[in-house]
Amino acid sequence: MTEEVKKLIEKAEHALEVAEKLMDDSYPSDAASKIYYSMYYAAQALLKSEGIDVIKHSAVESAFGYYFAKPGKINSKYHRMLIDARKIREIADYDIQEEIVEPTASLKIEEGKAFLAEIKRLLGSL
Repeated sequence: MTEEVKKLIEKAEHALEVAEKLMDDSYPSDAASKIYYSMYYAAQALLKSEGIDVIKHSAVESAFGYYFAKPGKINSKYHRMLIDARKIREIADYDIQEEIVEPTASLKIEEGKAFLAEIKRLLGSL
């Protein structure tokens, strides 16, 4: 595992820790944003481990699906988790009409943990 991949995993772990603290402090919208970033960094790490260098959020999402979910290297549910987390993050960060509530953010924390665990498992087997 390269140093860059390790750093991305560390950022993913940190973002998830911050999300849990934000949830504990009753900030579910902010937590939802951090959960997405945890998944984003983890997906970037997996892509970079295969020499795929993308930065834009839509490009990470697309490449993750194309190189890992579509050929069955990872269960497609993880691709769906990433897509859904991005949509929720966009609502949390930009939509002034809709608020992310605790049950949604709590579910996303569990998905974020599962996502990160699966990425780390895959990285350990490469």
